[in-house]
Amino acid sequence: MKFTSGPSISANPNPRVPLAAVVEFATDAPSRAVVEVSASGRKWRAPSGAEARTRHRVPVVGIRPGETCTVAVSAEDTGGGRIAAPAPLSFTAPPLPDDFPPIAVKTCVPEKREPGAMLFNVRHSPASEHHDDFGLIVAVDRDGGIAWYYSIGEAVGDVRRLANGNILYVADGRICEIDLLGDTVAEWYAEGRWREKTPPEGAIPVAAGMFHHAVIELPSGNILACSMEIREIEGFPLNEEEPGGETETARVVGDVIVEFERDGTVVGEHRLLDLLDPRRVCYGSRAAYWVHRGYPDTCDWSHVNGLAYDADSGRIVASVRHQDCMIGIDRASGALDWILGTPANWRRPWSDKLLSPEGGLEWQYHQHDCSFTQSGTILCFDNGNGRATPPDPKMADAASYSRAVEFAVDAEAGTVRQVWCRGRPEDGTYSAFQSGVCRLPETGNAFVNYGGVCTVDGLPSSQVFRGHCLARLIEVTPGAPGEIVFELVVDDAGADDPAALSSFRAEHFPDFGAELG
Repeated sequence: MKFTSGPSISANPNPRVPLAAVVEFATDAPSRAVVEVSASGRKWRAPSGAEARTRHRVPVVGIRPGETCTVAVSAEDTGGGRIAAPAPLSFTAPPLPDDFPPIAVKTCVPEKREPGAMLFNVRHSPASEHHDDFGLIVAVDRDGGIAWYYSIGEAVGDVRRLANGNILYVADGRICEIDLLGDTVAEWYAEGRWREKTPPEGAIPVAAGMFHHAVIELPSGNILACSMEIREIEGFPLNEEEPGGETETARVVGDVIVEFERDGTVVGEHRLLDLLDPRRVCYGSRAAYWVHRGYPDTCDWSHVNGLAYDADSGRIVASVRHQDCMIGIDRASGALDWILGTPANWRRPWSDKLLSPEGGLEWQYHQHDCSFTQSGTILCFDNGNGRATPPDPKMADAASYSRAVEFAVDAEAGTVRQVWCRGRPEDGTYSAFQSGVCRLPETGNAFVNYGGVCTVDGLPSSQVFRGHCLARLIEVTPGAPGEIVFELVVDDAGADDPAALSSFRAEHFPDFGAELG
């Protein structure tokens, strides 16, 4: 076997991902590429796939801004033979642009951190006039360095790693799959959202009203996403602070959890206005969230913002922020299995689905980002807005706090137990919106994203359309209180014209750059 062209290295031609290079070469027999990268004392292997081929195009990612790396290239044939390039290649990444958001690492203990990288989005909060025309997905490596970013001129929601190593994200009624060079692999758009606009070229239509907030890939390869519908609901409370008071016929937005195949065919829908009590209101159930997005005179009754799936039980879990609960749905039958949240204001038959608490438990309020751990427990980020159900008075913002919390649900017994929490005693940070938490598989650490830490006149606030906003991301070791082994802050407070910045959630990318010894 021999090289018939290359190896060569060049800057990524896609300007959306400038911290990347492309190695290209060809061999006269089918081979597998082995591309090893060295920079600043770090060594890692570029993802090249296991398929043997004669022409290779390998993305080199994990390079920090302004850093020069050396790249050793070799090829292995199917019989175990190997050839190597006579000399390493070299590439220097460009520096960060002047308008890149301030990202400051406060603490980093690499040897106690989870291997791999953390991906998170950065966007302007609703307090910014640029809320809808700026977005980044950023990767920070185990040593705390910015090692990749994807720039897009719109706000990005959920970000997920796919089984094939690509990245899935949500933005303005679209779901987009990109590779590590930022090239679009597939794109889907909700027909309802794009009815009066020209969809992106090559994008696949899906019979859905909207795509928003959360998206996940199922084991089958199907996509599960948040959509929505609007219904006229009679007897809807006129004032969310008085759920038993005067009512009206209201235009109510209910979330629809839609499952579709990669060709856009819808194969399942779960409509929350059919699953839950359409006349139950919590604080926020009459919010104008959808009014600001072009749906006038609507109430944001449910506001699903997180999805998870457990293949063993076949159960979908959804975070329903404006009902202060998480719900379990049987994916096959569409039946509501259980409700995890405060029992206040639920009536039959829905009250029969409430999980009964075991031991000391604090209910979550206005939560985000539900997920299953390897042991089958359920994590969520308890934003803690108000910490009350109407007509009880809300907790004052100045006293408010957020939690990362883990629950063990026994669906057969209909019970729930709180097994872990990081909240006020360990960390009094209050993040009024966005945010998330995930349990990391190798170390058991928890990664907590306080994505919307808002202040007005220097005091904690739930008023996300006012004041200043920042994001704080931490990684903590297992147990309570846990050691902070990583802390990063995204904050533009020191700028002449500070922007209000936030982060929806973070995603672990275990094989972003497979570390070498």
